[in-house]
Amino acid sequence: MANVRRLLLYLFLIFIIISLIKNIIDYRKKYNFYLGFKQDFEKEKKKNIEYKTEYLKKTDHNELEKTIRNRLNLSKPDELVVIMQRPTPTPFIITPTPLPNWRQWMNLYFK
Repeated sequence: MANVRRLLLYLFLIFIIISLIKNIIDYRKKYNFYLGFKQDFEKEKKKNIEYKTEYLKKTDHNELEKTIRNRLNLSKPDELVVIMQRPTPTPFIITPTPLPNWRQWMNLYFK
C-alpha cells in the first residue's frame, strides 16, 4: 500500500512539473509576442506623429505660400531677391612628374 501511495505521489509530482514547464514555455512565447507587438506599435506611433506634422505643414497657409513661391520663383512685392550663381568647379590640371635627371641625360644622349 505504501508503494502505491509513493508511486501515485511521484506521478502527481511529475505531472505538476511537466505542467509547470509547459506554462513557462507558453509564457515566454506570449511575452516575446508582446514585446514584438509593443515595438511595432511604437514604430507606428512615431510614423503617425511624423505624418501628422507633415500634414500640418502642408495645410499651413504660410508654408503653402512659401512652397508655391519657391517652386514658381515668385516673390512678394517689396521683397528683395538675391540670385546667386552656383560656383563652377575649378579645372584641375594634371602636371606630369618630371623624369629624374639621370633619365633625362640618358634620353638626350642615347635616343
